[in-house]
Amino acid sequence: MLAVLKNLLGYIRPHKLLATLFFLTLALDLAFISFAPLSFKIIIDKAIEPKDMSFFSLIMLVLGITGVICLAAGVVSDYALAKLNARVQNDLRKKLFAHMQHLPIGFYQKSRSGDLVSHFSVDLPAIEGAIGVLFTTGLQSLAVVIISTIVLFYLEWTLALCILAGAIVIFLGPYLLGKRAQAINSAYKELLAALTSDVQENMEAQKVIKGFNLQQAMIAKFNTRLQSLLLSSYRKNMMNAQLERLPMVSLLLINFTIIGFGSYLALKGHITIGSLVAFFTMYTSMGNAVFNLTFTLPIITDAQVSMERIQKVFSEQREAFDNPHAPPLPSLVPDVTVDGVTFGYQSDHPVIRDVTLHIPAGTKAAFVGASGSGKSTMLQLLLGFYEPDSGAIRLNGQNLQSLNRGSYREQLGIVLQDHFLFHGSLLENIRLGKPDATQQEIVEAAKQAEIHDFIMTLPDQYDTMVLDEGSNFSGGQRQRLAIARAILRNPRLLLLDEATSALDPIAEAAINRTFERLARDRTVITVTHRLASITGVDQIFVFEQGRLVDAGSHMQLLAKDGYYKELWDKQSGLSISDSGQEATIDPARLSMLPFFRGVGSDVLADISHLFNTETFAAGQPIITEGETGEKFYLIARGRVEVSKQSGEAKSGRIRLAVLEDGDHFGEIALLEDVPRTATVTALAPCVCLTLQRKVLLYILTKHPEIDAHVRQIILERKK
Repeated sequence: MLAVLKNLLGYIRPHKLLATLFFLTLALDLAFISFAPLSFKIIIDKAIEPKDMSFFSLIMLVLGITGVICLAAGVVSDYALAKLNARVQNDLRKKLFAHMQHLPIGFYQKSRSGDLVSHFSVDLPAIEGAIGVLFTTGLQSLAVVIISTIVLFYLEWTLALCILAGAIVIFLGPYLLGKRAQAINSAYKELLAALTSDVQENMEAQKVIKGFNLQQAMIAKFNTRLQSLLLSSYRKNMMNAQLERLPMVSLLLINFTIIGFGSYLALKGHITIGSLVAFFTMYTSMGNAVFNLTFTLPIITDAQVSMERIQKVFSEQREAFDNPHAPPLPSLVPDVTVDGVTFGYQSDHPVIRDVTLHIPAGTKAAFVGASGSGKSTMLQLLLGFYEPDSGAIRLNGQNLQSLNRGSYREQLGIVLQDHFLFHGSLLENIRLGKPDATQQEIVEAAKQAEIHDFIMTLPDQYDTMVLDEGSNFSGGQRQRLAIARAILRNPRLLLLDEATSALDPIAEAAINRTFERLARDRTVITVTHRLASITGVDQIFVFEQGRLVDAGSHMQLLAKDGYYKELWDKQSGLSISDSGQEATIDPARLSMLPFFRGVGSDVLADISHLFNTETFAAGQPIITEGETGEKFYLIARGRVEVSKQSGEAKSGRIRLAVLEDGDHFGEIALLEDVPRTATVTALAPCVCLTLQRKVLLYILTKHPEIDAHVRQIILERKK
């Protein structure tokens, strides 16, 4: 209780005037409640037994006036506490939310959002409840116990000793159970937070759940979690019941002692009847106070757990160098230098290794490479989301680590893969890029992002509300809104992370033209896996397994015949219609597939016409583990995740790979009627070329000279 009380006093310290008013009025209220039972001794011994009516009237008048004063003090005390509690909650919410805004990205990556939300929905209300109970019932009961103990020793010390011995027994049980109760409450809150996270995650993943027909699996998983919570809730309720039951049993034993021993003392003439009545009344008041104190114990235990959970968040280090006194970045088009940077999300597993590069001010650069090569991580380092383990990032010669992050990010325009939209109007979402922007500036940014015409078709136009992170808009529409937000800021440094990945070819071409216009007089850095969109940039930096393996212009890199050319060839020869619904592959590209390598061009021309086009929305399963396969897939445009069931993973699945434009999967199904060994899910809108087994078998029948070759290569891939 003392630790909780100390924390609560710390919370109310900023509101000294209101706290002083509360404690003064509470003291008056407590004085009346504590000393009122003593009036029985005076009334019985000084008025009732002597039959003194005038003295009786005087006592009643004093009690009445005192009672009115103390009642008024109690009302004021309630008002002060209500206001004090509201202000403390407001302070804690404000402080906790503000602190969380300045925590590094890494904190959020290791925390589940439901756990963080539970601090506001579970922990802060627990503290609010503790303030209401501890500063009323708790302090009141504690004061009554202390004052009553002193008065009881004054009335009859022998009986008071019996009560004191009983009080030790009353508090001994809760004291011995305290640590266990705290552990049980802590476990319950952790499970409750996990359940909240599961529910939140489930709501956000409904497309995947329905696409994979996972409803029963999700229900089973939820019921398992619920079973653990049920057991924890039972243990918590039983512990709270024990914390209340043990003192009640002790109180009954003390009552029996007082009635028996007190009556015996009165019979022998050791104490007066008035003293006995006053003693018992005072003890009854004290007993109620003790019972109330035991009632507060579970609430205090709960609050202590919540305080520790919140303090754990406050103990997290704020984003490095997020210092308002750090020097701001000069208002210049930035020249970017990366000097020997190594970084890993885990210290023993570097994702970026000894990267050195230079992007002159006002130029366009691109980071390319396969998924997981480190290109997006490099961009996050440039954003200041993480600090390099070694090396330095400099802007116009100044170390990024020493700059004021707020000033730096004010000069950035960012379009990330996760085009997040906030609940609010479209106008408010675009205006985030520049809070003081005029309506005309917002409209102009929307026009440049090719989203204005669509907005004007909506009934509420720019006042249309965004629901559930933008679920009422398509992926392409959300991405255009994110681009409009970046355009509105008119940044000196524009960072694009797969900025057009959700757009159809026509929209992508239009947006790329917009970026061409925006690139004037600013530095632009693009992260993309779609090489055709960055052929005109000044420099291309090629990443492979965390290392910068090559750099140069598009033509220079092709001439080197290195890893970049390998990536370029993989994506070449694939054409998509303007509508984005039809794809084709030319024979030269088809010959790059391992099992068609060495096949004559006339046969490849026949095969290329037999491919079909299939499109998939983001989150939609393409193939499912365990189902029978009959198609081969080649990604003409998009990104997919290859995953496999695993009991060791929290989500029940482990990611095996991410495939992008030009990658292929499912070739074993071209020969054998076997179950799929993994699940492939679209991470972005996908256009795939598919070849059915029966079609390939027909080709092999027509051209028996290639039959053995194709079968051998595919079977080797199976190994």
